[in-house]
Amino acid sequence: MKELIYEWNPWWQGNYEFSGIKREKLKEIVPWLDRKEIISVIGVRRAGKTTLLYEIISYLINTKHTNPKSIFFIKADDDRVDAEKLIDNSIDEYRKHVNPNPEFFLFVDEIQEIREWQKTIKRIYDLNKGIKIFISGSNSSMLKKEMGSLLAGRFAYFEIFPFSFREFLSAKGIEIKDEPHVMKNRAHIRHSLSEYISNGAFPEVVLEKKESMKEEIIKFYFDSIFYRDVIKLNKIRNPAKMEKLVKYFLQNMANLVSFSKVGKLLDLTTDSVSEYVKVLEDAYLLFSMNLFEFSYKKQIINPKKIYCVDTGIRNRVGFNFSSDAGRLYENIVYVNLRRKGKEVYYWKNKNECDFIVKSGKDLGAIQVSFDLKNPSTKERELKGLLEAMAQFKIKKGIVITEDYESEEKHGAAKVNYIPLWRWLIEEI
Repeated sequence: MKELIYEWNPWWQGNYEFSGIKREKLKEIVPWLDRKEIISVIGVRRAGKTTLLYEIISYLINTKHTNPKSIFFIKADDDRVDAEKLIDNSIDEYRKHVNPNPEFFLFVDEIQEIREWQKTIKRIYDLNKGIKIFISGSNSSMLKKEMGSLLAGRFAYFEIFPFSFREFLSAKGIEIKDEPHVMKNRAHIRHSLSEYISNGAFPEVVLEKKESMKEEIIKFYFDSIFYRDVIKLNKIRNPAKMEKLVKYFLQNMANLVSFSKVGKLLDLTTDSVSEYVKVLEDAYLLFSMNLFEFSYKKQIINPKKIYCVDTGIRNRVGFNFSSDAGRLYENIVYVNLRRKGKEVYYWKNKNECDFIVKSGKDLGAIQVSFDLKNPSTKERELKGLLEAMAQFKIKKGIVITEDYESEEKHGAAKVNYIPLWRWLIEEI
């Protein structure tokens, strides 16, 4: 154990500087560093949760000038350790060999690997006022449920997704500083968007040079998420049906789907489909989006839209068609809205609006249209957006396009047409 804790904490050996791609999420976490609450980082496997914890540690050491030996990191998913009482045993070794002081920063990575971890963390939090706790995990329901029951009022959680487009560009050596810089790099940015959509944005995939290896990594990630975080963790008794369900959803990504119809197709009850979707959402593999209705019952009974956490997974695991560009654009928009912490719905009456975005009491409307060259397509997309804007008294709407940029007025309503690449690099 002594050897392991030194291996897990390289900053004890000397200077430590974070060398990875800096994540935008750090800005949200920094204001919480001086507070008592437990900081929880949750998200899909391999999205960079561990790396974000390392970035926080580098910030503590190099910006907050924290003593490196007052930072203790535990890897709960290290297969060389017995997870039983791992946290207590590790802290005992740490205090014995490294830092006997009662005040320190405790990081526990992939904490869901430890049985009854929540009781241990609650005890440490309640009895050791000088310990600031950080945890990470790959299952949203488990972490939020456990923290909400035993640790209510004691934690703040932050969701992490694969790279945003800005982070992706940074990994490619393209830094977005100002508008002249954007225009100078416009061709590179547009080209990068094609790769971002095709291969997705898992950090290791982005940084891999070989195209064939990227494909293998993406397939490996899907298998890892599906079999470890979906099948094994939830003890799914019929993995074959779950796999068929996932592939059906990937093939019908961004389309309206009825759980009852899907159930009949796969010989599952509607309740089973709903339960399976909840499991997939907990693992951050797929997400379902409800119709925007003030009645929660109407939200539940109406068809859903399904999105994937990463378009690279969708393109390698689901079927890929030449007409998919619009749906891939829509998936990118959905994940980016979720990344920004937005509450997102679709709306449908005579026509459909892709996204109603709720921020507190404010509502926004977004339509995604890859191809506006066809006048009838533009008219249909515009009708859906304007209907939603009129219904909810929204003054400004957005149409996200391939490369068309303009602004139009329709009565009192204003509609901005903005290319996806530009929308992704601008603040929402």
